[in-house]
Amino acid sequence: MVDSEAVKKKVKNMPKRSKAQALTPSHKHCRICGIDIPGKSEERVCKVQECIDKLEKDEKNQKQMRILMFVFFGLFAIPMLGSVVLRLLGY
Repeated sequence: MVDSEAVKKKVKNMPKRSKAQALTPSHKHCRICGIDIPGKSEERVCKVQECIDKLEKDEKNQKQMRILMFVFFGLFAIPMLGSVVLRLLGY
C-alpha cells in the first residue's frame, strides 16, 4: 500500500524549478544536429538543407528496412504455415 503522507512530504521537499528554467520557452531539438527549434514546429528538424536531406534519407532507409523485414519474415513463415496446413490435411 502507498503511504500518501510520505509521498506528500517528498513532494514538498523537492526543489522548485529555478527562475531560469521557468522563463525558458518550450522548444524542441532538431533530430539531426540537436539545435533548438520552436516548440510549435511540426517536423522535428531545423531549416538547414543538410538536416532535411539527412532526415529524408533516414526515413527512406527505415521504410526499406521495414519492407525487407516483411520479405524475410514471409520467406520463413510461408513454408512453415504450408507444412502445418499439409499436416492438418493429412499429406
